Amino acid sequence: FFFNQHIFQMEQEEYHREGIDWNMIKFVDNKPLLDMFLAKPIGILSLLDEECHFPKATDQSYVHKLTKELSGNEYFIKSQHTNQAVFSINHYAGKDISLEQGVLHFQK
Repeated sequence: FFFNQHIFQMEQEEYHREGIDWNMIKFVDNKPLLDMFLAKPIGILSLLDEECHFPKATDQSYVHKLTKELSGNEYFIKSQHTNQAVFSINHYAGKDISLEQGVLHFQK
């Protein structure tokens, strides 16, 4: 986000203010995607932190919580395999399957 905002958005706005002849560069604003990861209290990382406080939490319970909280987010794709603790992230490079088995155990 920082790179896109400073290099693309702010620099191009400055060129426009200074009257520099410039072809605007189109770019994907990745802030909504980053917000999905970083938002508090309902973001991927904050929900992971929260789930780690529960001794009986599992990868499956974490993915269930993500699905419940983020299913309306355009970047979150719930798994079609309900028995697996996986989800996907939709981003500029395509769909990315996420969550390694045992991630909660590793984070505790």
